[in-house]
Amino acid sequence: MSKKTLTGKHQYAEFKNETVADRVKKCVDLRDSTDITDKHIKLSYGNRKTGSLVPSVSLIPVADCGHCAMCARGCYAVRAILCYPESREALANNSAIAHKDRKRFFVEVDAALKFLRFFRFFVSGDILDRDFLDGMVRVAENNPHCQILAFSKEHEIINGYLDEHGCFPSNLHIILSGWRGDTNVNRHNLPVSSPVWKDGSQSCMVTGKAHWCQGNCTECAKINEGCWAAGPGDTILFEAH
Repeated sequence: MSKKTLTGKHQYAEFKNETVADRVKKCVDLRDSTDITDKHIKLSYGNRKTGSLVPSVSLIPVADCGHCAMCARGCYAVRAILCYPESREALANNSAIAHKDRKRFFVEVDAALKFLRFFRFFVSGDILDRDFLDGMVRVAENNPHCQILAFSKEHEIINGYLDEHGCFPSNLHIILSGWRGDTNVNRHNLPVSSPVWKDGSQSCMVTGKAHWCQGNCTECAKINEGCWAAGPGDTILFEAH
């Protein structure tokens, strides 16, 4: 593992199950009541995680994450995103379009990528199903000038695609997210990510060469390092947050 002195400024904290359920329900209820007729997807342009050059599109945490049972209570998106009404509205909007009109969702992502060098799926949320992953692949193929980053716990959906196709487009960088107690299978030796807790422990996904996350996707994108350059079996380490 690459060396780093932990800052001790981990922001990781856990909620009661009732708190998580309440915050997620508010967002889901908003999604289910949204009339998408005149709606369009909402991108986030530059937060402290992604930086100014890496816009992102997100879905509802927990509700749009198929494998979050182990991390839902400590989800940073539940803590830092769902507590804000404007954030709930944006996530509910995107989720409504993704569920109710998948074609429109990806047509609009594709249109946005025409003007971008870098893009990230999922600051919150995850791959919904195989059709959603196929959509991600299509927009990557349509926009080879744009480097696309995605973290996912949907290992079997990803493995199933790779079983059939062997690889992703070279500009689609998918990193399998690990978590404490994770037993997911990485049979295609993709890069993985592992949180590091205050006591120095990591998830069991750690393999191969390790890169420490510098905390800002833009800074690494500009010099093609970190997640953007992670190779087969590499591990991205980050302080649990």
